[in-house]
Amino acid sequence: MPTSDIIPTQVTNFTWSAFFGLLLTVINGTAVGIWLKTRPVSRKIEVDAHQRLRDDLIGRVDKLERKLDEERAQHEAVVSIMRHRLDNSDQCIEALLLVLDDDDLPPKLKRAVTAIKAMRERQRFDEALEKATIHAANVAAMGDQTST
Repeated sequence: MPTSDIIPTQVTNFTWSAFFGLLLTVINGTAVGIWLKTRPVSRKIEVDAHQRLRDDLIGRVDKLERKLDEERAQHEAVVSIMRHRLDNSDQCIEALLLVLDDDDLPPKLKRAVTAIKAMRERQRFDEALEKATIHAANVAAMGDQTST
């Protein structure tokens, strides 16, 4: 076999684009490998952060609900005391009007007692109307909640 048939070839067509293409392929492969290895760890960190945020928010909501319950109980106690005082005052006025409802009173005082009784009757009617309106609004709100 003659040695003259083998012609050594030289690499003369070296291009920088081929070199950079190979370099980018190696870098991308490395980056993808690193990303695949670190993805479960970063996902766990993300899930843990969301869990801590959720736990913190639930704790804050629980605290606010307890505070709201306390304020509501305090408000109901204050309203109950005010209602009791108002009922007592109302009974005193009724007792006074009952004492003043006498035929022997001077006409001017008798007219004043009659006017006060009429005014109190209008107030009772207005209160009953307000209570009915509030009750109707509550019933309507409950109806809206059940339909949605």
